[in-house]
Amino acid sequence: MRAYEAVLVLAPTLDEEGIVAFLDRARQALEQKGGTVAAVERWGKRRLAYDIKDFKEATYIRLQAPPVGGTAELEHLCRISEHVIRHLIVLEQEGTTTPVKAEGSPEGDEPAAPAPTEAATPVAAEA
Repeated sequence: MRAYEAVLVLAPTLDEEGIVAFLDRARQALEQKGGTVAAVERWGKRRLAYDIKDFKEATYIRLQAPPVGGTAELEHLCRISEHVIRHLIVLEQEGTTTPVKAEGSPEGDEPAAPAPTEAATPVAAEA
């Protein structure tokens, strides 16, 4: 069965009570549209590969949910929360993950523009 997976990178300044409160809000956002949270994995505090918003480490959390609905609300919650410094929501398909846009996201489904190619320009010979 395909499922949505969300990886959230939270600010390290958020304490345990704040993390629980944020996870409750995320669960409510999914449940408002008929979704549920199938699994929550706390990966703990880890050092970031590069500084994000002047943070050197962050708390990582992985949520897994069946594809019922509510990903747009979760996306919105992650965008407006000051405690989420990065997030990614993907759709798992038979062992692989494919990035997806949230339901109702403002971005269209048009393909990306092709990369510019370098045209061969003739060089004028100096006489």
